[in-house]
Amino acid sequence: MSKTKIKSLKIICVILIFFFTTACSSPKTDNDVEPVDDQLFEKETIKSIESKSNSAKKYSVKTDIASAPTDISVKNPNGIPEENKTSNHSYPEITEIKGTREKPTPESKSTQTENRILSDSERQVRLEVPIKIQEVWNYCAPTTVSMILDYKGIDIDQYQLATEMGTYEPFGTHNADAIRILNKHLFGYEYPADNEPGYRIATVTNSDLNSEDMHLFKERVIDNINNDFPMYYTFDMSRIYPGKAGEHNVVGTGYELTADGADIAYVYFLDPLASMQDPIHGGLKKVTPQELLYAMLTCEEPNYAW
Repeated sequence: MSKTKIKSLKIICVILIFFFTTACSSPKTDNDVEPVDDQLFEKETIKSIESKSNSAKKYSVKTDIASAPTDISVKNPNGIPEENKTSNHSYPEITEIKGTREKPTPESKSTQTENRILSDSERQVRLEVPIKIQEVWNYCAPTTVSMILDYKGIDIDQYQLATEMGTYEPFGTHNADAIRILNKHLFGYEYPADNEPGYRIATVTNSDLNSEDMHLFKERVIDNINNDFPMYYTFDMSRIYPGKAGEHNVVGTGYELTADGADIAYVYFLDPLASMQDPIHGGLKKVTPQELLYAMLTCEEPNYAW
């Protein structure tokens, strides 16, 4: 056989073998798994677990349950939860209420403060009545009324008032006339009816602490001062100012409570007499209610007006 024929025969055999192999073999599917190296698989698995564990540690947060807040609502400056701002309920803003301090009285003391000691500012209630000095020796009543009117915004001098009151020597002014003119300028009538506001005269006959006169006097002082109306007092000077003599009129300007607020300890008055002024307090004086009423008893007209 020639070399050419032998070469051709080899080529034909190779082709036949190729076709035979292709026809008998099955195609590779997704289920065909290549052999796995067990040691390599174990190493990769351990590596993966460690990697996930480290990742979990990196992003974990330690929380103290005991200290964790239970209220997570967001509050606005007024303390209203944001979650309630759209509800039907209204939440008024907190505002500071400003006003005058309520003047203390024995009746207004609550049971919660019965044993509390009041400060000086809480115990003292005074009206800032402007001082006027009487310019004539027997013009104490006209000057007293002039100070009361001035405090209420009415400016009338003591000379005009003395004329209207009928002030005369050697006595001075009768209390009834002084109060009549006070009512005239302050309220528009000289004699107030029972249901009308106005000053009224009281006559003192007993200065004992437990007397009806004392009880009414304290009650009227508190009522007048708390309602911004000064008092009108008449007393025997010898019982207030040792060595002095004569009946005298002054303006009652306030009171001072006891330490527990249960009673009136002192009353304040403003004296228009020039000789009774001092460089610190002017004509402001302080006496006990008993001392004041005791000094009224010996007067020809033992009166006060409220």
